[in-house]
Amino acid sequence: AERRAVLEARDVDDILRAVDHLNLTTQWVQSKASDEALEQVTDNLLMAMHDLRTVLVRKKAERLLRAEGDA
Repeated sequence: AERRAVLEARDVDDILRAVDHLNLTTQWVQSKASDEALEQVTDNLLMAMHDLRTVLVRKKAERLLRAEGDA
């Protein structure tokens, strides 16, 4: 159980670092990226962000529905 808790904490830390990378990516796109570089990454970023948003919204809705059922 203790090992699982450590691994879960590491997973959350990894995701928070990913959020930092997304913020750095935003800064890069706004200030440094060339048109050629943006052409290389735009479709992949948009698909990954769309997929992530879809799952996050669905999971959030499920949690809200469960919370309403518990109330």
